[in-house]
Amino acid sequence: MTTNIITIIAVLISALLTIFILNSMVNLKLKNKLSENENPITINLFKAILFLCGGIVLNEISQSFNTVTNVLPALFSDNKLVLNEISYCSIFYGIGLISLLLIFWSASLMFTIISGGKSVFLEVTNNNLNAVLLFAGLIFAILIAVKPLLLPIFDQLIPYPNIPTYR
Repeated sequence: MTTNIITIIAVLISALLTIFILNSMVNLKLKNKLSENENPITINLFKAILFLCGGIVLNEISQSFNTVTNVLPALFSDNKLVLNEISYCSIFYGIGLISLLLIFWSASLMFTIISGGKSVFLEVTNNNLNAVLLFAGLIFAILIAVKPLLLPIFDQLIPYPNIPTYR
């Protein structure tokens, strides 16, 4: 029961942090391109696409973190257990965030190549819905290709107990 509560708290904190980072990144990139009165609908759609991608990546983190919270009590106890759970959650989150940023960067690069040198952020500020939908297709295609690779990476980091071999 406590492992489920720890997992839920870790995923909620990770989700809030991911939303904050993605929102800050988009606001920083679009700050100089928009006036104060402008608020195109494509900005909200663009952020929603990024939040969905972040949620899909966090789903992989939650599965691995749940496994870690079940394995670690056999290896550690008390304060060391909590510190190791926090460190593994941070490692998984860091890998997930780096992979999400790499997915975003590669989708932006592919968008620039496909659209003939246009920036996705410039198209978002120009309220170009077609460009945002193209970017959404690109980022989801890359995410679907990369998502199965995350779980084996996380599983390599889980400290499963060694089983002695008898001969």
